[in-house]
Amino acid sequence: MRPDKSDMILLAANFMWHGLPVDVAVPAGTRPKQKALDWLMKFSAETKRLLIYQIGEDWFAFGPPAFQAEISERIGRGEAPWAD
Repeated sequence: MRPDKSDMILLAANFMWHGLPVDVAVPAGTRPKQKALDWLMKFSAETKRLLIYQIGEDWFAFGPPAFQAEISERIGRGEAPWAD
């Protein structure tokens, strides 16, 4: 995933959540290109990887509802999404 083509930088397996790897995608510009983000979400679902990505100042979690809720809570408390 080239940053100059996708407008994002992928930090593969940045941390683990309940034994599952979590990839973090940060924009290399204003926002990741939608085509690249769609591909990454499909890849994450097919390989049972979790994903956190940023668009502008907002963070989003892709994965099971419990994962999404926990990441949302972390962000709501002002923590980094990958905080332990």
